[in-house]
Amino acid sequence: MIIIHGENTTNSRQKLVEVINDQKNKNQEIIRLEAKQLTEASLEEALGANDLFGTSKTIIIEELHSLPVSKKKKNLIDLISKPQIHNIVLWEKRSLTKTMLGKIANDSNKSSFTDFEFKISKTLFTWLDSLGKTGDNQKKLQLLHSAIETDGEFFCFLMLIRQIRMLIEIKSGGIAKGAPFMTAKLNQQASNFKLKQLLGFYKELLEIDIKQKTSASLIDTVAMLDLLSLKL
Repeated sequence: MIIIHGENTTNSRQKLVEVINDQKNKNQEIIRLEAKQLTEASLEEALGANDLFGTSKTIIIEELHSLPVSKKKKNLIDLISKPQIHNIVLWEKRSLTKTMLGKIANDSNKSSFTDFEFKISKTLFTWLDSLGKTGDNQKKLQLLHSAIETDGEFFCFLMLIRQIRMLIEIKSGGIAKGAPFMTAKLNQQASNFKLKQLLGFYKELLEIDIKQKTSASLIDTVAMLDLLSLKL
């Protein structure tokens, strides 16, 4: 069994693609299942099914641990934790706790259990927190490039969009969600900007996103992040 998890969904998705390609190269049939659409019966069928030639399969289940707590969720996890004739790959958009992993990696499958976790680096959050502060622009760029090295340029770009969106919500009279220390930092950061300024940045980010997806941009993502980081 392979488990790919963590909040850095860009890197975890890349890992999932690598695993799928690797399994295809081994002539594995790929079956992709979304947990929210699964029933115990349909999962049992997928796990037990075998073709006339005995072809081994790789069954990919997405976001099983994102399901609400229920008997169904428990039973689905119990099913995949048993010895299987096919390969199982779990992709989760969150980091799984040791307890969650322990329920899957039991004595019967521990020897074939592989865990890939993709966390968000502290440097990325430090870079995001530095936006809007006056000071050493060189330090700000160093933080950005360190975050790019560990988290990837595209994920840094997505997190920048998320940060600006949260700041706009606060400046528009909304209430930040999250732990008290996190909301306090967001409220303090929002005080460094005007709403019109944030809306302008957000529009610019969306335009950059469109250009990147349509290959219309003349500079790469890293250079764009450098420019935006200095502007902020």
